Amino acid sequence: MVSETILSAKEKKPLLEWTPIYSMWLREIIRFFNMKSRVISSIIQPFLFLGLMAIPFSNLIPPEAQGMMSQMFGGLSFFGFLAPGIVGIGLLTTGIMGGVTVIWDKEFGFLKEVMVAPVRRISLMIGRSLGGMTIAVFQALLTIGVAALFGIWYDFQIQGIAGVGLALVFIILTFATFIGAGITLGGMFEETEGFMSIVMLLQMPMLFLSGAFVPIDRLSGVPVLYQLQFINPLTYGIDGIRAALTGAPPFLPLWVDFTVILAFALVFLILGARAFNRMQLS
Repeated sequence: MVSETILSAKEKKPLLEWTPIYSMWLREIIRFFNMKSRVISSIIQPFLFLGLMAIPFSNLIPPEAQGMMSQMFGGLSFFGFLAPGIVGIGLLTTGIMGGVTVIWDKEFGFLKEVMVAPVRRISLMIGRSLGGMTIAVFQALLTIGVAALFGIWYDFQIQGIAGVGLALVFIILTFATFIGAGITLGGMFEETEGFMSIVMLLQMPMLFLSGAFVPIDRLSGVPVLYQLQFINPLTYGIDGIRAALTGAPPFLPLWVDFTVILAFALVFLILGARAFNRMQLS
């Protein structure tokens, strides 16, 4: 009789449990705002990236070459081309580094405490991911706002509320891809050093082969590197964000960007959930 009752309770347990999802989401938000240095760096970072990278590089282009460069960048100024790329870089970094928090929570015993609770691990993983996504969206919108401010002088204009809404869709899917990848890697490593070495190895080629700094078609004559751009999820995220924000023609049709980044997000979230579910805690 007792065994039947236990089995019945297990069968009735929902696939997604909203209380642990909300609790894990709230923990990530509280932890973010309790770390004052992290909040300050999130606010300062867009000014640093745009002020130390986009503006100086834009000033390197002589006035007589502006027309040619605008044609190369799809009708955009170099600043207008680079700003959406910086948004994508932030999503990549924040998402992948979500794996570090998994390792830290394993080291300090927090995961062991929550995983013995009678809730599904997938709910815990979703809550963590949504917390990170909330922070990442905040940072992305802040970067876009700062870019629009600098864009008064450096020719960057946002194409209305609809453009921001569409860009937000690509921002969420891009971050979902990399938080899934980060959690997958975080479940594979026990030490932060090993995780960081792999992350640094992966991040650099992903950044430079994503269209963030150089238009995708500029590498069309370079074998291997040109093809590698199309297996990079960040390529589709940045292409979609840039087209949505600026109205510039995307390198690929927007429906292709959306379909591919959605597929990447689903695959990596499934892999992340699988890694999180199989995680062994000592």
